Amino acid sequence: MIQENFSEGKSPIHNLAPRTRTLAAIMLSLVVALSHQFIPLLAALIIALFLVFTARLNLFAAGRRLLVIAGFLLLIWLILPFTGGGKILWQYSFLRLHEAGLNLALQLTLKTCAMLFIFLALISTMSTGDLAHALHSLKLPPKLVLLLLITYRYIFLIEDELQSLLKAAKIRNFKPGTSLHCYKTYANLLGMLFVRAAERAQRVHKAMLCRAFDGHFHSLKEYHNRPRDYCFLGLIFAGSAFIVLGEMQLITLSTIF
Repeated sequence: MIQENFSEGKSPIHNLAPRTRTLAAIMLSLVVALSHQFIPLLAALIIALFLVFTARLNLFAAGRRLLVIAGFLLLIWLILPFTGGGKILWQYSFLRLHEAGLNLALQLTLKTCAMLFIFLALISTMSTGDLAHALHSLKLPPKLVLLLLITYRYIFLIEDELQSLLKAAKIRNFKPGTSLHCYKTYANLLGMLFVRAAERAQRVHKAMLCRAFDGHFHSLKEYHNRPRDYCFLGLIFAGSAFIVLGEMQLITLSTIF
């Protein structure tokens, strides 16, 4: 189940308009993605951590989100430093620690952590409805916004259908295994799940047409930018400009020396 653990709160971040937070997240994530020098990436990570503390998130819960990407980062550190090429820093038998691979692994780690904390602080602090409203106000195609909302709304129903099918199979003394019979049973369960999902989609579509659905996103809430929203965007823009200028300055120095 998709849970919105951080969407409720009374922090300064929660009090900002959803469009403001979405714009800030897009701006910072683009800057982080295009940065390659360590000092700008460290500055971005510090800004991201500051946003997490400003949002007053549960640090333990936020740390658990970091564990989701820990396996990916571990795989990077097990492969890139030994296959990146370039200057050899350390060698033992056939193992060679390369400077280029080590730098690349560190860059990816800093980028991943910074972007994760940015989205935790700015995007996960709003509900899916608020996020859809923000994307709609930023002129994202309406069909994509509606697809996001409908997917979020009905993924729970599909999960309920799957659980009911699994319970029905269990009542009939079905036991998971590696036999051909088990594979056929799983295939039948998957097929029935798609059939039920298609039937539910048709009923939902007819119900929406009966309620005069016109294909456009309508929100029951109205959000207006206030002075604090403009101040926050100004601070984010200043921080992003600082990171970009630091990146350009370091690139210039590296070419000179």
